Amino acid sequence: MGIYLHELVNVVPTRADDYLDGIGRHHGTERQKRGEASNSMLGLWTVIEASGTWPLGVNLWQNETWQRQAQALQSQFEPRAQNPELKKWWLANLNLRTGGFDRILESTPYSLDVAGLRAKGVGGELFLHQIVRTRGGDVGAYLDALGTDGVPALEGAGAQLVGAYRVCNYDHEAVVITAFRTPRELARFQGAWHAGDPDGALRIWRAREDTWVRGKDTLLLKPRWFLSSPWHP
Repeated sequence: MGIYLHELVNVVPTRADDYLDGIGRHHGTERQKRGEASNSMLGLWTVIEASGTWPLGVNLWQNETWQRQAQALQSQFEPRAQNPELKKWWLANLNLRTGGFDRILESTPYSLDVAGLRAKGVGGELFLHQIVRTRGGDVGAYLDALGTDGVPALEGAGAQLVGAYRVCNYDHEAVVITAFRTPRELARFQGAWHAGDPDGALRIWRAREDTWVRGKDTLLLKPRWFLSSPWHP
């Protein structure tokens, strides 16, 4: 299991791509300077306006361990350990964003890391991003069932699992991201989810997840950078 930083970023209208490209270039350059492999940027997306809050950017970073996550936080917020280049970039880009909301995530055993997703060839033109709310303390049971029953049903209907993650800040939230090769595949999936065969695997899973799920916030995303940065294609 790995540790991830998940960010919902309120970006300035018409400037989302500028903000995400700036993140990619900065972090790509910094990793090059440190001689690190390009394994920290899982995805940078923008929200398609018709699906929810906008303008909004979604960032997901792989930090691998709690130690790496702690180091990342220190480099941002601990005065003696702050990365001066990161601080300079942060201040220079205040005109591109107005705020946001962060979550620290822990991946499920069946969620691939960046290297695994690359090797499997996961990706697409559109992504479904869901923040799933359960009853307090039930998120673990939901994620276990998703891995055994939900993922096969989702993938059988054309989705590709990017990742399913427990939100560490709370005991009632998970983040689930799936990818679709084309808009047509997403449309078929949505049709099957809402009006497919009641005896089909996807509808059976939809009914079963109600055992735990009390609500979902769903966004439709288009990728700006996925499993790479401008400096690490």
